[in-house]
Amino acid sequence: MSRSRTVLLLLAAALAAGCGRKIAPEAPLQVIPARPEPLRVSQEGSDVVLRFPFPSKTIQGSPLTNLTRVTVYREIVPAPPGARAPEPADGAAEREREEKLFRQRAEAIRDLPREGLDEVTVGSELVVRDPMLPLFVEKRLGRVFLRYGVTATRDRKRVSPLSPLVSIVPKVPPAEPLGLSATVEEGRVCLEWLPPDGMLDGSTPASVAGYAVYRREEGEESYGEWLGVAGRSPFVDTAVVAGKRYVYTVRAAPTADLPPVLGPAADEVVADTRDVFAPAVPEGLLVLSEEGGNRLVWNPGLARDLAGYSVWVRDGDGTWRRLAERLTDPAFFDRGAPAGRRYAVTAVDAAGNESGRAER
Repeated sequence: MSRSRTVLLLLAAALAAGCGRKIAPEAPLQVIPARPEPLRVSQEGSDVVLRFPFPSKTIQGSPLTNLTRVTVYREIVPAPPGARAPEPADGAAEREREEKLFRQRAEAIRDLPREGLDEVTVGSELVVRDPMLPLFVEKRLGRVFLRYGVTATRDRKRVSPLSPLVSIVPKVPPAEPLGLSATVEEGRVCLEWLPPDGMLDGSTPASVAGYAVYRREEGEESYGEWLGVAGRSPFVDTAVVAGKRYVYTVRAAPTADLPPVLGPAADEVVADTRDVFAPAVPEGLLVLSEEGGNRLVWNPGLARDLAGYSVWVRDGDGTWRRLAERLTDPAFFDRGAPAGRRYAVTAVDAAGNESGRAER
């Protein structure tokens, strides 16, 4: 055996003698999404709406990658009329027991793949709507409370802890308001309607705390936020622009809670705000005879869209003819006017509507 080989064998033996304590292998780090929280619940019309942050972190706090889906669960629990939604459980043991029971009884109502999350993303939140129509058809609305939870999944099988549970007792909205009508007046639209004839579950009479009024332009496909609220009919819209066609509807709310719980919309009504309203007849017309002609003066018009005035004359038994137009001042001098001439003044607005004549 060569000397170099002997040295290597001795070195290996010394190293082996110093490694008497063995270290157990560590399990690979499980990268799973963090618990989706906070989870908020509200009712908007006939939908329960859930809002929670877009899953973006792991339970270790690092950025989340490979998010594959978000799942929303719902449990339906019978509740007596007038019952309130239960408060969240206190204490870790109670929460753990509640979550275990929830997992056993809840069903997945929305299973959103990653490519479908963009449709329910609003800013930094996911907004998921749960329609109450099936409960309404089954006549269970108002007799149950709903409990919700959410999980996020990474790489198909790595599921986050369940979100905090939230509960809500859906309220029964009123039916649609009846007989909506619109009356167009100068600079405003007056809306009138009748109360609903009952609640959506068929009970009567309707319990209405207020109404939300919506407006859109005729070419727009949907309504935005409500235009205003009213405790009862009528409602006056003073923010109209002349020359447009507006579409209106009204929805009733059973309580004054915000966000409001709104029932279905009334039949739409169209209001055409094209200006067909003439200014008022000018007042205070005076004809003053002066050297060289007649001077006309009258009170200024008060119409907001007043464009000017026209002066009309009539000689003898002749017909009225326009002598001057587009006057911006309430005065005119008729130089060389013949004796016995009669005068009239009209006001004209920006849309070309002309008032009746003030004669003198």
